[in-house]
Amino acid sequence: MKIQFTLILIAISLIKVSGQNSFEYVLNSDYPCSSYSVLESDNYYYMLGSYYWEGMGNMAFIARFTNGTDMITKNITKQDTNSKFFFGTQNNDGNLLIIGRAETQQKKEQFLYCCLMNEDLDILDEKYYSITPDEYTTIILYDMVIDPDGNIVVAGHLDNFAGTMGYCLTLVRINMNGDLIDYNYYPNINFDGRQWGELLARQNGSGYYYFNGGSFEWVKIDSQLQYVTGSFFYPNEIGLPATAKYLPDGNIAFVGQDDVGASYYDIVLNILTDDLQWVYDTAIVEPGRQCPAIFKGMDYTDPDNIWVVAFNDWIAPTGTEVYKFYIFDSQFNVKGSKYYGGDTDYNFRYLIATSDGGCLTSGTVREKEGSTHQVIFIKKVMPEDILTGNDEKVFSDFKDVLVYPNPFNDKVYLKTDRNDLTFNLFNSRGQLVYQGFITDRIKNEIDVGNLQKGIYVYSITNSAGKAIDGGKMLKK
Repeated sequence: MKIQFTLILIAISLIKVSGQNSFEYVLNSDYPCSSYSVLESDNYYYMLGSYYWEGMGNMAFIARFTNGTDMITKNITKQDTNSKFFFGTQNNDGNLLIIGRAETQQKKEQFLYCCLMNEDLDILDEKYYSITPDEYTTIILYDMVIDPDGNIVVAGHLDNFAGTMGYCLTLVRINMNGDLIDYNYYPNINFDGRQWGELLARQNGSGYYYFNGGSFEWVKIDSQLQYVTGSFFYPNEIGLPATAKYLPDGNIAFVGQDDVGASYYDIVLNILTDDLQWVYDTAIVEPGRQCPAIFKGMDYTDPDNIWVVAFNDWIAPTGTEVYKFYIFDSQFNVKGSKYYGGDTDYNFRYLIATSDGGCLTSGTVREKEGSTHQVIFIKKVMPEDILTGNDEKVFSDFKDVLVYPNPFNDKVYLKTDRNDLTFNLFNSRGQLVYQGFITDRIKNEIDVGNLQKGIYVYSITNSAGKAIDGGKMLKK
């Protein structure tokens, strides 16, 4: 089976440039399309996904760009083959390794598809692996990690839409040339692979954790891709969909969506030790429903600038929809956040922190309110857009305040473009130790030299007394 790589023509609409290195645009097409993941190489960004062409099925799709004006796009096409791109990375020689799925339309055989591609999107080599047992018909991939040995491990699930077999967790390991090393699968309802699952390579090289893939909230896999154990988190739990990443101190940070208790459909942030002991958790409570990007909702290159994107995951558009970018420090204190939005709904799939300090995310957006046709949406933001920017603010009550530094010594500074805000600072016992007004368009300096060392909590309220921002601060 040989797949042809063909240039396709789509309309690219640059919506707005917010600041230096920031951009936002859509890829319009007459065909239904989906974005799966984004990645960064030494010179470019890439977006991987697929289009659905009537009579031909799913066709894998890749876009290369540095901003909204220099994009090139290519599509895999073959008359009797369906294909999808899921993940990719840059290998040591500068080429791209792309991982996806290929399916013959006539025999309905599915293969793990790996290809090496140069930066001009020319295919240098391609490989097909039949890893689906006879009792299953479908393979879908949901997460990819690079292990301590430099190999790629992919987690997903096997399925049989005829109903004779249920979900089945599958794990595949390949090297950076796309050569299959080994794979395994587990037909167990307690840890099947699903789209909100998260694969994490353990830092000590002993294997992997797979979170939220099924009835078990976590599963431990050894370095040979063998199941070790699995269980639930008690008394806490990790919300769905989850993104996990190690912090520099060796703990594991999680971002997910909570759907229980007082934090119904809000963003939940958790920190656990490497052996899954709870350190702490907190919730960011906002109006409406919030959901982090489905496959990867958190990332960082600087642990004191952790990026999270959240969108409204309600099924139908509700008019003016908003989504929000957050920047957290390594203790999940909010450093800044900003609402964006439009007249239709957004669905984010993947977020990466970029080497220039910003973040890049992609997903889909409805072509217009009430439409069922979705187009691919890509957005790049920088810290200055979130911390100090005032463009694209949706509602006047949404916050846009920079509070720094954290930790602090004798001074705390606040900067905003807003009027009539009040800064409140509480000690660890909940006692108000400072209250003052914030003046717009200047740097507000607060003298806190008389405060003792320790942890403090701040809240910022508007003229109606509504809290629009808050977080923890440490005095050194």
